[in-house]
Amino acid sequence: MFWPHFEVYMKAILWEKIDRLGMTVSFICAIHCIAFPLLLPLLPFIAGSFFWSSGFEGIVVCTSFSIASLALFRGYFLHRRAWVPLAFGVAVVLLVVGHEAHDHGGASHFEAEHFVLASLAGVFLVIGHFLNIRFCRSCPVCRSSESEACSTRH
Repeated sequence: MFWPHFEVYMKAILWEKIDRLGMTVSFICAIHCIAFPLLLPLLPFIAGSFFWSSGFEGIVVCTSFSIASLALFRGYFLHRRAWVPLAFGVAVVLLVVGHEAHDHGGASHFEAEHFVLASLAGVFLVIGHFLNIRFCRSCPVCRSSESEACSTRH
């Protein structure tokens, strides 16, 4: 092969793309949760839309957390930087608390807590992916070998 580290380099690019996909899906989740209460006056027009259904919300949440659990924990095991799984953990807690607010909220609240907490969960996932990309770009181990943990502090 013309470049001995080509395969490792391609793996690093693939993981960065997975993090970018995770950032995108998490951002869509956050925007969806922020936009929903603002679009309540349009509810008669968008009520039948798949994008404003609980099915869409479930798909986006499951997709963003699946990608995040795969990418963010891989990043933690490589770099041993606690910020990445901490962002994931905060997102999980916010989503669980937001879901509880959604299930037990009254009609008078518009379940605003659910939308705020779920959008913050999406933001924390975006932050986790961003940090993961940043740590991987500054890590010499990510560009040279996938088999060992990064021992340097960036």
